[in-house]
Amino acid sequence: MTVKTEQPKTMREVLGMLESRLNGKRVFRYMDDSCITEISAERFFHDIRAAAAVLRKGNLAGRHIGIMGRNSYGWLVSLCAVFRTESAAVLLDREISSGELSARLRKTDVSGIIYDSVAADTVRDADLTGRITGIPMEELFDDEEERGGDPASQMSVVSWENYEKQEGQGKCTAGHSGDSLACIFFTSGTTGESKAVMMSERGLTAGICHRINNRGFHSLLAVLPFHHLSGFSSVLNALYLGAEVCIATDIKYFYRYLEAMKPDYVFVVPSMLRMLARKLKNGGPNGRNLGWDLHLINCGGADFRPEFLQMLLERNITVLQGYGASEAGAIGFLWEMTPERPDTIGKPPAEIKARVIDGELYVKSDAVMTGYYGDEEETVKVLHDGWYATGDLCRVDEEGFLYLTGRRKNLIVLANGENISPEEIERKLLYEYDDISDVVVCAEGDLITAQVYPGYPDGCTAKEKTIIQERIREEIRQYNESEPVYRQIMKICFPEGPAGKTSSGKLLRRRVQEEQKDEH
Repeated sequence: MTVKTEQPKTMREVLGMLESRLNGKRVFRYMDDSCITEISAERFFHDIRAAAAVLRKGNLAGRHIGIMGRNSYGWLVSLCAVFRTESAAVLLDREISSGELSARLRKTDVSGIIYDSVAADTVRDADLTGRITGIPMEELFDDEEERGGDPASQMSVVSWENYEKQEGQGKCTAGHSGDSLACIFFTSGTTGESKAVMMSERGLTAGICHRINNRGFHSLLAVLPFHHLSGFSSVLNALYLGAEVCIATDIKYFYRYLEAMKPDYVFVVPSMLRMLARKLKNGGPNGRNLGWDLHLINCGGADFRPEFLQMLLERNITVLQGYGASEAGAIGFLWEMTPERPDTIGKPPAEIKARVIDGELYVKSDAVMTGYYGDEEETVKVLHDGWYATGDLCRVDEEGFLYLTGRRKNLIVLANGENISPEEIERKLLYEYDDISDVVVCAEGDLITAQVYPGYPDGCTAKEKTIIQERIREEIRQYNESEPVYRQIMKICFPEGPAGKTSSGKLLRRRVQEEQKDEH
């Protein structure tokens, strides 16, 4: 008789389960220069406890704690330490400006922020003194000499369960449950505003403790940014499945990681898949001519490029098409691509219910968000009795396969998987630069472009217009300096005449975009 194991309800319980499962195993590898560091499970869970102790000492347990930095082992330990103290992790893109960081920390009621050396200048410039406790990531860990030897040899005798007893704490503190807030991360919503997505403890555990990817991989190369849900959840899901994780700390060394650490599974966005395909053209089976041992690729994000599929299959590499949405949680579609159906997202796994209403895809699972933090008005627009309205237009064929046909709103999805809110950029330009009367942001391929309508004064001469346009170009250059590369405006146009608007004063975005196409 098979005894069904009870599903963890909190991330703290997940960590306890993972420690008992992974004891004695190597769980992480990462490269610094040409050296590979290996991390045992014993070391990992020791570091989580050490980091959690620092958070408790700082009176941050049970509060909202931000995490900002590049992909690293320290980032993952910081996240798990936040979960360990039953706090809520607020995940922050290290490329945002100091002003945006300050706004997001205020929006999500953050009490402390853990940051690495890459994010240090941004955190300093955000001027958080007196409001928020800043903790450099390196201060969360003891070095090996201070431990007095190999952490694995010492910590293997102290299980998570025994450590709980030593602390005098049970599985969770009073009032903390599966319904409690576990994580907040930022994404773009249906109106184009950046919103703070809330995940409950139960929702996050459901998105991690599943076996949707049942292909039996051994080692995941973690490439996606950890501040994205798919970035960190794929790491924890790999540990749940018993695999180890190779951490890509700097994406420019992507091929070096494949050769040196030889992961058999990688989760990428389409732009990286195209790079891989070019390399694998003469790479032999599984990329062995390149020194790789790649068997499985998961491609999520923007539209998949099916022309690469046959070539990858011929090299004994399985390609999975991942589909999901941040608000839908870490349980998503995972379809093994075939030449017969190169453009489908497949069928929903058992863990997800899906339906199409008025051409729009709705999904429901235990992992769906609880709402947008501090924004009930936007929450009720997309959550309906537990169903999340994805904003994706979708059709279903006679065999039940789903096909995406477009976006409900104006969200720009780049090939690298980043989502761009045009309204957000437009609003920032309008608020900061008086020379700009109206602006429409759109995309040409993967380039963000701006149709700018200057506020020319009456009787403005051609020479004066040229001066104003050059001033706007300089202002947009200033804007670009404060933004991540993928949000920078790469092309500026100054259309003749006013922007098309409705009677209520709203921009006719589609008309402006069509006029831009006609000009080319």
